[in-house]
Amino acid sequence: MKRRSLTWLLVLMSTALAGSATAEGGATSLKRIGVVASFGCPVPVTADNPFRRRLVELGWVEGKNFVFDCVFPMEGRLDQVNQLAAELVARHPNVIYAISAPAVRALKQVTTTIPIVMAGTADPVGLGLVTNLARPEANVTGFAWFGPEIMPKRVEILKEVLPQMQRFAIIFTAHGDPKLIESLQVNAAIAAKQFGLSFQVFLPATPGDYDAIFSQLSDQHFDAAYIQPNPLAVQNFIRIVELGLRYGVPTMGDDAIAARSGLLLSYGGDFPAVAVVRSADYVDKILRGAKPSELPIEQATKLGLTINLKTARALGVTIPPALLARADEVVE
Repeated sequence: MKRRSLTWLLVLMSTALAGSATAEGGATSLKRIGVVASFGCPVPVTADNPFRRRLVELGWVEGKNFVFDCVFPMEGRLDQVNQLAAELVARHPNVIYAISAPAVRALKQVTTTIPIVMAGTADPVGLGLVTNLARPEANVTGFAWFGPEIMPKRVEILKEVLPQMQRFAIIFTAHGDPKLIESLQVNAAIAAKQFGLSFQVFLPATPGDYDAIFSQLSDQHFDAAYIQPNPLAVQNFIRIVELGLRYGVPTMGDDAIAARSGLLLSYGGDFPAVAVVRSADYVDKILRGAKPSELPIEQATKLGLTINLKTARALGVTIPPALLARADEVVE
């Protein structure tokens, strides 16, 4: 508790000093990086924070040449995202870093001039956040992550692990971007038809909703659940892992860290090591004078399969040897 309080104090002091230097026209004005956080504020100071670590590698030291200005929507609520985006823009940061599509969309609605760096937003063209990956043309750039288009491959992997699977669930959030929810449903329907399955999308709005959803999945004999990443899920990930085990529901995510942290499977990429680090590179370039409209959006390309054998044993699930041999990472 003392360490967390000290961190807050240091951030506040740095912010105050930055404002003072700017007001007095001093030469020591600090750059300000706005952050719409998915987990919490302040930005963690731990050595394993990939965003902070990459900034240090690029020469950015908090309190010396920049400060973070962080806002955090509890439970990923859209009303909070919109309000906090407006508050953050009013503080005039030099650049804003955001992950979720609702956060990027909210920021776009309140500023056309402050650069916005996406940190792994799925399908930004399809969601209408940018018009073109090669030439963003506005104030949004960054790193794009995999979208719902790979849902059929995820279902194929689940079917390989669970050959008797007939029903699968998709758990997203009621606070998700409406276009992303629509895309999830479209691609899930393609997967369901391809493998002769049925599916249902669940949209929790509060942490307590996860308990009711997993209870329903168990009662109605759903065979597996895919957890679509979003701020509400990130903030309640331990709960999701525990509920999957308690109700005997095999779970799948789209990021290696999801399986490392307790889900049965993940198929996608290593989000912190790739998307977060690459988005820090964009922040660096913008702070050094680059315009977002001149920075092409990079699309993630490397897919990987991670299997958690500890979770498999707890669920009584046998992973086929052929799938284990294809896995990029196996968690014992």
